[in-house]
Amino acid sequence: MKRKSRTAVTIAAITAMFLCMETAMVSAASLSEIRNDIKEKQQELNESRSQEKSLGDQVSELESQINTKENDIAELEAAISEAEVELAEAEKKVETQTENLGGRLRNMYKNGSVGFMDVLLDSNSFSEFLTNLDLVEMIYESDRDVLNELEDAYDEIDKRKSEIEAAKTDAEEQKAALEADQAEIAEKKAAIAADAEETQKELDKLEADAQALTATIRNQGSSSSNSTYLGGEMAWPAPQYTRISSYFAGRIDPITGKKSNHGGLDLAAPGGSPILAANSGTGIIAGYHYSYGNYVVIDHGGGVSTLYGHSSKLLVSRGQKVSRGQQIAKVGTTGRSTGNHLHFEVRINGQRVDPLPYIT
Repeated sequence: MKRKSRTAVTIAAITAMFLCMETAMVSAASLSEIRNDIKEKQQELNESRSQEKSLGDQVSELESQINTKENDIAELEAAISEAEVELAEAEKKVETQTENLGGRLRNMYKNGSVGFMDVLLDSNSFSEFLTNLDLVEMIYESDRDVLNELEDAYDEIDKRKSEIEAAKTDAEEQKAALEADQAEIAEKKAAIAADAEETQKELDKLEADAQALTATIRNQGSSSSNSTYLGGEMAWPAPQYTRISSYFAGRIDPITGKKSNHGGLDLAAPGGSPILAANSGTGIIAGYHYSYGNYVVIDHGGGVSTLYGHSSKLLVSRGQKVSRGQQIAKVGTTGRSTGNHLHFEVRINGQRVDPLPYIT
């Protein structure tokens, strides 16, 4: 009876162990799925931010064009005002000259033939009469020439004013079209920004789920005698900090704002937090790089190596043997960085690959 009881206990223990192993495997698989979802959402968010920035640039460019058109319209309005002043002055000159000519004509040719007889009677000879007549005609022609010039000048100013008004109308139409384009693009930008905000919320939730599941997996791992990392073949290099701020492959560079390829994972963590070796190996690089800042590269053999960048302090040296889980550096923001984080890379035969499958 006791033997049966011990057998039952043993079977129960084995069953429980397999259930724990199965739970761990399911948890690890679920975490991997969440990580994939996070990666997709991050890419979607990056694309939305890129579109939002592009549309924002278009709105700014249209705003600049609208300002230019407004300046053009203001200049045209000033030109129209100037032309109106010139027209008023020209019209006044025409009226004055017309009055002067009319006055002289009335005095010299009043009732037509009477004026002619006055010229004849005032002349002492026929030759003097012709001379006086020529003078009268010269004065008349001179007045007519002046009047014609004034009228031509008036017509020219009036034509110029019409052309300026037409140019102003055209500029106002162009401005209205630019404002319509700007409003349309601003509406698209607002819609994309709203989508990006929703995507960010989804991403935050997925990251929270990932952190919770990672903690569960670690608790499962610490409760067993097996020290192997349950989520993958390498240990997580930033203990207690599982938020990935930037994934492998394409992204928007946080410094240039342009699309670029990201050769690793960025794990957000406070400055000074421990950085652990993902696996045992030998340090082959421990120094400074303009982009990576203070960084370490560990050779794990078989063509596999890992890189740890932007450290505030290095705790290992080149040629030093390190163990899996050993602290090798502290989190920082040295090199080409915008904030405290660990830049982690996995390299196979020198080629950078996505680290996520190796540590989750």
